[in-house]
Amino acid sequence: MFVVDRPAIMNFDVPEHLKNRVTISDRLPSQYHSHRVPGTKVHYTEGSFGAYFKQEFISDDFIIGWLNFDIREHVYLYPITETPLLALYTGFEGNIPCELQGSAAKLMLPEKKFAFYYVPPMAFNRAEFAPAHYTAVYISFSNSFMQRFTNKYEAYKTLVDKQLRGEQEGEQKNLIPTGHAEKELFKAMRSYDQSEAMMEFHLQGNVMVLTAQYFNLLLNRRQVPPTLLHACDYIQENLGEDLSAATIARKVGSHSMALNKLFKDQYGKNVRQYLTQKRLEEAEYRLITTNELVWEIAAFTNLTDASHLVRLIRGKHGITPEEFREKNRLHRAG
Repeated sequence: MFVVDRPAIMNFDVPEHLKNRVTISDRLPSQYHSHRVPGTKVHYTEGSFGAYFKQEFISDDFIIGWLNFDIREHVYLYPITETPLLALYTGFEGNIPCELQGSAAKLMLPEKKFAFYYVPPMAFNRAEFAPAHYTAVYISFSNSFMQRFTNKYEAYKTLVDKQLRGEQEGEQKNLIPTGHAEKELFKAMRSYDQSEAMMEFHLQGNVMVLTAQYFNLLLNRRQVPPTLLHACDYIQENLGEDLSAATIARKVGSHSMALNKLFKDQYGKNVRQYLTQKRLEEAEYRLITTNELVWEIAAFTNLTDASHLVRLIRGKHGITPEEFREKNRLHRAG
């Protein structure tokens, strides 16, 4: 069995008929500077189909690869790794259908979710891209890092061992929606531009916390009835849509009365109250992390209107949304 002793690098090959018609560079063109990640190595490829680029931070324990695909024409790209790859992958923008060698079914690399993936070395894998912009990140781990991780977080050892098995077949394991805490960790990793000598320590701490957060969420989800879990995931992924208890119940194969009871028993709230809570949490997050106007945030989260958001913030915090934004930004800066 091939043992991974260093983190593997994921590359993306273009189809054979395009290989002589692509431009490869280690520089990021000016039009993509808004996607620049400090302290990373750039791999840029451009062709008639569009462009894609990786920005990688490489250490002995882990590799962080920030991925962007700016696709103009439908194309297949081929994810390939020379050594076995165990990685935590997160999609930020765009859903990517993908075939992994050894996996019985076609997979989706979805946006707004993260999961562990195992990719066999030198295998046939294929990802399908329609015209759009896609962003994602993968964190590849060495065995030694995962062993140290389980030594520190003993409760997760069984789960980590599961991720380390399956060297002959590609696998996607346990998709979990990314929440605000995970978004903040990714943001901290992506935007660090302080001491270069301290960068690896900074990133290692964030990678360790993110990995612990993933397994903590996984453990917690095992305590939740599957129907309720699917309903919560559906709500989290569709906060901006017109949702009702009946709509959500149909999506998860339940009835609105039964689903309301599940929510009451687990969270002490019915579906409507839980939905409002999640919309308010998203609104609070956007108040702190964006410059969007109150009415824009209310529209994005599908709250009734700006005055509804004002009432919710006042009811919970006793202050206006603008005061909440200022107060929490000051705390974050401090």
